[in-house]
Amino acid sequence: MAVGPCSTEIQQRRVELVENYSEHLTRLLDVLFNVGAVTEEDLSFIRGSSVRGERECMRVLLDVLNGRGEESCRAFLYVLPSVQDETAKLGQPSRQNSLRKHKVILARQHGLVDYLNIRGQTLEQDEGGCWTDITFSRQAGYASSSQCRHESAGVGDAFRTRADETCIFKDIYENLLCNTTSGVNMLSGVAGSGKTTVVKRLVREWSAETNSSKIVLSLSFRELNLITQDQSLQDLLSDHYIHLKPFLPELLNSNPTQFLLILDGLDEFCYPLNFEHTPKCSDPERVQPIQSIVVNLIKGNLLPGVSIFLTSRPHAVSKVPPVLVSQFYSLLGFSVAQQKQYFEQNCSSPEAADAVWASVSSHKPLLLMCHIPAFCWIVSTALHDGGSCLYPDSISATLGDKEALEEASSSLVPSEENSKPVTISEIYCCFVKSILLFHVQGRSEGSHHTRLQHAPHVLGEMQPILKSLGAMAFKGLLERRFIFENSDLSSFNLDSTKLSQVFLSEILKEDRASLTFEKGFHFIHTSVQEFLAALYYVLQSLSGSDPFSGLKASTGYLQSAFKQMASAVNKFGRPHRLFRRRIKKALRCGERHQFVCGLLVPRTRLILNGFFPDGPKMHLLRCQPSPDPTPPFLLHLLHSQLQSSTLSPERKVNVCHCLYEAQDPGLSQRLQSWMKVLSQQASDQSASGNKDWSELAFLLQLSPDLQVLNLDAQGLDADGLRRLLPVLPLFSTLSLGQNPLGPDGAAVLSLVLRNPDCRIQRLWVVATGLGCEGLKILVEALKENRTVTDLRMAINKIGDVGAGYLAELLRMNHTLMDIRLRDNLVTDKGAEVLMAALKENTTLEYLWMFDNKFTKDGVKKLKEFAKTRPNLDIKVCV
Repeated sequence: MAVGPCSTEIQQRRVELVENYSEHLTRLLDVLFNVGAVTEEDLSFIRGSSVRGERECMRVLLDVLNGRGEESCRAFLYVLPSVQDETAKLGQPSRQNSLRKHKVILARQHGLVDYLNIRGQTLEQDEGGCWTDITFSRQAGYASSSQCRHESAGVGDAFRTRADETCIFKDIYENLLCNTTSGVNMLSGVAGSGKTTVVKRLVREWSAETNSSKIVLSLSFRELNLITQDQSLQDLLSDHYIHLKPFLPELLNSNPTQFLLILDGLDEFCYPLNFEHTPKCSDPERVQPIQSIVVNLIKGNLLPGVSIFLTSRPHAVSKVPPVLVSQFYSLLGFSVAQQKQYFEQNCSSPEAADAVWASVSSHKPLLLMCHIPAFCWIVSTALHDGGSCLYPDSISATLGDKEALEEASSSLVPSEENSKPVTISEIYCCFVKSILLFHVQGRSEGSHHTRLQHAPHVLGEMQPILKSLGAMAFKGLLERRFIFENSDLSSFNLDSTKLSQVFLSEILKEDRASLTFEKGFHFIHTSVQEFLAALYYVLQSLSGSDPFSGLKASTGYLQSAFKQMASAVNKFGRPHRLFRRRIKKALRCGERHQFVCGLLVPRTRLILNGFFPDGPKMHLLRCQPSPDPTPPFLLHLLHSQLQSSTLSPERKVNVCHCLYEAQDPGLSQRLQSWMKVLSQQASDQSASGNKDWSELAFLLQLSPDLQVLNLDAQGLDADGLRRLLPVLPLFSTLSLGQNPLGPDGAAVLSLVLRNPDCRIQRLWVVATGLGCEGLKILVEALKENRTVTDLRMAINKIGDVGAGYLAELLRMNHTLMDIRLRDNLVTDKGAEVLMAALKENTTLEYLWMFDNKFTKDGVKKLKEFAKTRPNLDIKVCV
């Protein structure tokens, strides 16, 4: 049979027809049947291929048409444009259906997870009450910083250093999804501060919004780490959102401004970002490495006009040049009131919430860490039902080696005072212990006290699994991996164990080669991965084993036997040196090296009694017997780091955190040394350079009973004052006289006075070089402050202009009772302004203005005015 032109055209367009018309096969078959181009038998034959998909059905239809001859092929080509027109008309509703489906899928993917079911109810039943409000700061762009500071050193600072505008979640939502703004918006927050939770809330509230014109696409850098082959942005998004694939290319090319692209967890991205040398690419279909896609998205080359919401921990923020960030948000975390609200919402009962709050609020370092939302969750889990996981097991008869226990804990006898965790390491130890005793399936029987008594047995039983989890966590941190596969679990013998199911969260990730989905796993929180890694590292080191040996692939029998013999020789020959070398190595690297310090303290290891090798390994921890519960070599190592002349102030604060975790009794002595130094006035202004104000700030946080901070004549400048910001609001008396603060120092003090936790009643800033400019800044803050009653600011050259600022303050502030203005160049004009303001102020009791530039008439007027105010003591002289 001769092949006609219509049959030839169909053969030539076969790939195009299968690609573009398969989804409209049903409509095509109906029209072709109505015009007689195909028969009922043909329809039955074609539809019988549907088990292999629409495309296969389309191929069968084209084969049938070719067999039917030229007339059927001509009819097909004739009806094709009409089907195409109908497709265009029906495309918009179909697209809307796909977008609605997209919202449902994204909302399900970003659902809340209550890993341990502490609340005792499903989150879907009470999602509205699951969000505890959180506070943000906002600024245009960000200032790059080369400071290397551990995250925990800055926890809580934000609430005391709010130089930027504060905002709430609603403001971020409106900016990203309701406004037509574009560019990169970055959210920074320490681990556990709630960055991913903000992303989840953003997606879920958008999915519930019916009028939003934005289309949200959300990717995590954990997922991007799994991409090892080059691909295009269009393929990346199409593979990730298969339900949008028919419309995505058109949407991306037509109007990128309608998209909000969320990229969560920049700090977890394992590929380097080179913003200077990455080739420019504006084609979404061009294949390139995944890191090049990210760079071109952020630079605005790909999808110009798209809004990007980027989240990161602080140390990775600088990976993105500041000039590319249009709006920068910082997660301030929970305020004290929000912390209490969180415990009330998330503990199992009001009584448990009260007990947890009482324990946290009585220890200042823990209260400070509870600014981090995830830490609040860990605390509520660790302090199960408000009880203690510390010592009920250590007084039971199941301990075994009584002498070793007495040697390790002679100074740690259980009591009401020390039965609660006080360090971060102790909290995480209690967290792990609480999970083992109260949350692992099959361990819900028995009372709280009974299960604690059996804790050593449980911990010993679970030790191999915990060790394997820690080894996998440690390997993941070394490789910067946070998502693990089934093969990883198998290599560490963690297949389907109950314990691994508790510590790991399961996700589905697509295998693009087989077009199937495979299980992936990540730890329930990054800090939990870090703690378990430290637990493994310390366990291996205490056992005399190399922590890295369990991470390598298995070797041949002879090589393995040789390594075991060498390891045995090392254990026998020089255990002290090997152990210390490994601990020293741990302190040089790692985000959470303070966990290592905390786990070397016998008190923390008693919490996990039964997990560590029998006996506290005194021959490794001590060179000689000592009543001090902290290993002397560890304290010596940390103290030697503190004394290093090359150590930056930020690193010194990190070492102080490690010393606190190690429960160094010398911290209080170090504070006393500071107090002795502060009692001696500096002889010159350069002395400030020899003082590490960040270290003082940390030490002062450990002294809640100290009410007066006297920093007179210490050479303290604005930068030093800024380093003290975390603690300045906490004192009732703050004396800063004879320091070169100037207007910049006044700006720092304004932050202190605006702080909601400010307790300052007496603010003494004598001879600090404020001038008119500095006083103006201070006055604006005092208009809002309701704690300061005593303001002493002699010798600051404020003049009549400054007197005018004070007069403005007196009309608004009804808290100040005592103002001292000696030697400030105020003239009769300034006195007139102050007297006019005092006619409206009835709370001021003392106004001392000795040694100013008053005339005799000015002094006379002031004294006459004083007679009209018997409760106001005005002191003045010519």
